[in-house]
Amino acid sequence: MVEANYREIDTPPHATDNLPNCDTKTSDMKTLIIPDLHHHIENAERWLSTQPFERVVFLGDYFDDFGDNVSDARKTATWLRRQIETTEDIFLLGNHDAPYMFPENPQLYCPGFTKPKAAGIREILKPEHWKRLQLATVEQGWLLSHAGFHPSWIGDIPLNELTALCDISMRRAARGVPDPLFGAGHDRYGTQDIGGPLWLDWASLVPILGINQIVGHTPGSKVRAKVTPNSKNYCLDVRNGCAAAILSDGEILILE
Repeated sequence: MVEANYREIDTPPHATDNLPNCDTKTSDMKTLIIPDLHHHIENAERWLSTQPFERVVFLGDYFDDFGDNVSDARKTATWLRRQIETTEDIFLLGNHDAPYMFPENPQLYCPGFTKPKAAGIREILKPEHWKRLQLATVEQGWLLSHAGFHPSWIGDIPLNELTALCDISMRRAARGVPDPLFGAGHDRYGTQDIGGPLWLDWASLVPILGINQIVGHTPGSKVRAKVTPNSKNYCLDVRNGCAAAILSDGEILILE
């Protein structure tokens, strides 16, 4: 169910807020959430070296930046491969990563993609590395994805079934089969009415009753929030990883 009345906060509290949880299962685990990097792996390393955590979730968009080149792409791919091989972190897929993961799927083209960068990245990231990337995950009761889910994609589907559907969409993309979860909406100059979790613009994200979401994708000068008494939603995309968040016992702490 859509939460029609919500308030948008340009500067969300940099501490756990007092809104009630949405019937979510929590734990004492601290999860560090790192959004879009676009080659700025130094920002990820800063959070990894300064924050306490038991698990890390990356929100995708590791690749592509203005004026980047094959050397930049290979450096990021090498860093990502090391993270994949040496940690149990969760790596979400971004719209700027998808064409490098599935270079033969024309639906997944994204501005910034080039064939030379794709060749350099795929020399480093092999199928066993790509298979660690996923469209969405549920962490401490929160739904995490690169860009977010619109109510039209969720309906009454339980979150565990939603992530299973995302896995099916990933397999379809690998076969070159068009899938609306990978599509862009009109708000990002795509052909769909509503974008999927790789492309949904923050302006189009609508709070969903009983579901909390954390996303990246839409850049801004600060972390943004859309909150209701029954739904909390945060966009962390600030200057290529200059913001992050910690989930602890189901509550969010913003890091900037």
